[in-house]
Amino acid sequence: MNMAMMDRGNRRDIVLETRSQNDAAATVSVASISDQDWYVSRTHGVYHIPSCPKGEAYALLLITSRGDALDLGDNRRFPFIISAREIADDLLQDLQDHGIFVCAGARPTAEELAAAAVRRDAFYQRLVSDGDTMWARGHSFREISDLHRRAAIALGIEREWAYVPIRMADCPACGEKVKPGVAVCKHCGAILDEVKAAKHGLAAARTGGGNSESGIDRSSPSAGGHGGSAARADARGPSGETVQK
Repeated sequence: MNMAMMDRGNRRDIVLETRSQNDAAATVSVASISDQDWYVSRTHGVYHIPSCPKGEAYALLLITSRGDALDLGDNRRFPFIISAREIADDLLQDLQDHGIFVCAGARPTAEELAAAAVRRDAFYQRLVSDGDTMWARGHSFREISDLHRRAAIALGIEREWAYVPIRMADCPACGEKVKPGVAVCKHCGAILDEVKAAKHGLAAARTGGGNSESGIDRSSPSAGGHGGSAARADARGPSGETVQK
């Protein structure tokens, strides 16, 4: 939409061009190979560009034309239509380096996906280089943004400044902090994952300690247990004396 001012004597008229300047297709497909979700807010709506699911080549967002209105003042509004292509170009002006692009057709081609990956990786390489420069200046984590860390992690590049803290979990037995996914609590010895503990022989070591640890067989008569007492049961003779059997 274009707006121009025209002088007609002492009166100024506002001329609005509401025709679409780009592709007039009713629907435009936006593909994303990014590993994060993006939300872009505009006056005509909030758009969610989904992250690419693991194991998939891309995520897809379909954009249709939207209506908006221009405020002319004095409670006057001029409605107009924004084409799907214009909306897509506006949304992606800062996101193309992250692997998000407008498809030429309904689905992205292999060539489009490859070009997007090359553009994204080159952008991430620049971010990693910038992170190295900032880290060399003073080894300050505050100078490194989440964007720099994401770039290093996405490329699989190990950097000291790209360290991501692990969120610890609470042990349900003692309440101390433990790493998520551990089999046994290092503080109290509680088994947190029975399957994993059994796989590494940890469950048997902690549950096998019973009466067998003392080497005493409670069922043996000589052990002084219930069975031994029964074996030495007393009996009384005819005169009432006690007879040991």
